[in-house]
Amino acid sequence: MQGHNKDHDRLLIKFIIAAIMLCCVMAVSCCLGSSGITLSDVIRYFTGRSEELSRTTVTILGRIRVPRTVTAALVGGALATVGCVMQGLFRNAMADPSVLGISSGAALGAAVAIVTGLNGVIIWEAFTGAYIGAVIGAAVTWLMVFVIASHNGRYDTSSTLLAGIAISSLMSALITVLMTLHMEQMERVYLWMLGTFSASTTGKTRLLLIVVAALMPVVIFIAPRIDVLKLGREAAQTLGVNYKGTLLIALGACSCLLAFCVANSGIIGFVGLIIPHIVSFFKVTRMRGRVIMSFMTGAVFMVLADTICKTIVAPGELAIGAVTSLIGAPYFLFLLIGSRIRSKKEKVSL
Repeated sequence: MQGHNKDHDRLLIKFIIAAIMLCCVMAVSCCLGSSGITLSDVIRYFTGRSEELSRTTVTILGRIRVPRTVTAALVGGALATVGCVMQGLFRNAMADPSVLGISSGAALGAAVAIVTGLNGVIIWEAFTGAYIGAVIGAAVTWLMVFVIASHNGRYDTSSTLLAGIAISSLMSALITVLMTLHMEQMERVYLWMLGTFSASTTGKTRLLLIVVAALMPVVIFIAPRIDVLKLGREAAQTLGVNYKGTLLIALGACSCLLAFCVANSGIIGFVGLIIPHIVSFFKVTRMRGRVIMSFMTGAVFMVLADTICKTIVAPGELAIGAVTSLIGAPYFLFLLIGSRIRSKKEKVSL
């Protein structure tokens, strides 16, 4: 019991440190941009002293920088959480949010909206056709994966993984065909798929916040059951855990999170893959703690990456997907090489 309390206290300390870091990087991100805004201006804005600021500063913070920064934090946290859950469910350290095909399905939905001209349709506080198309595309993809993976009432991780890979390949092929047939729109589709937070609005951010606030507690609540699922179907049922129900809830919540992330920012790679590995260095072993720390670490990482995107080539902007890949790919290779070196040392010692 004392050991459990110590683990809880350590997790709480790590969470507080991560929360402080997140607040700091978000404040700095809000300061940086084409218009000069000081840290004191940001503090005044968040502490409810907006009357002390100029109208221009309030507009820039309220309509551009705060929605963008909050969206980056939410997307980063959600992608990292989905990656953590995927690696736990599939018992594969290489699993990431893309294994379900949801990202590709959402991208196809957005691409269809762009090439058909529906992207210009504004629906309720600047929700574009691409945004709605991405959510619909993700929902259709999840339904296809669910139907294909289900067999005689059984539903397991292996069939889900295979169905997700197949659907993802199909969706990617359809996107390629669509871009080839509509060359005049290819650049817009390609830029959207690379990922960006520049289209963030207050309405989109609020909706994403509601989705994340509603689904993250669900993922955190069922996280201990995912630890049991790692033991296999028979062991889970022996311990009283509903294998199929837990799997469906976890994958359903993650798919919904992923759908709205892609709709808000496009496809962003490597976040869901590397952040859970980074969390491993925090010595957090239980799934509930890993989910919480993955969310916080992913949020910090994404805000930092977005800050690089909008400042390194200012007044231009880099694609967020390119920056996360440039950071994530070398780090992942470093982890891979390190694991091989450790395995060789263990063999030599034996």
